[in-house]
Amino acid sequence: MPESRFPPVALPETPVAKELQRYCLSFDGAWEDYPWGDIVYKVGSRIFVFLGTGGGMAGVTVKATPGDADALCQLPHIARARYIGRHGWVSVRIEDEGGLGQVFDLIDASYRLVRGKRSRV
Repeated sequence: MPESRFPPVALPETPVAKELQRYCLSFDGAWEDYPWGDIVYKVGSRIFVFLGTGGGMAGVTVKATPGDADALCQLPHIARARYIGRHGWVSVRIEDEGGLGQVFDLIDASYRLVRGKRSRV
């Protein structure tokens, strides 16, 4: 597992954040990194999840295919990610632990998309 070049960022003390961390790190080759002062999860050198916990609300930003991103953005809690949305990234707001099932499915799909494109480990 690669070592981060960035100073660690504390994981928020919430059950949702801990569940997201546990799930993201369960993937083969996944590791936590801290670029830009954010928590991200990578496979090799490529990010597959941005963990968002600002404003007291948890969320993730994940990679989707263009068609999936269009469909997902029809849901009220999902929007194109700022700056990188044109590349298929969507931000998902998690309102409670009940929404984690869908988020885990989206993380799984993001991991598979990114892992398939990774250039180096």
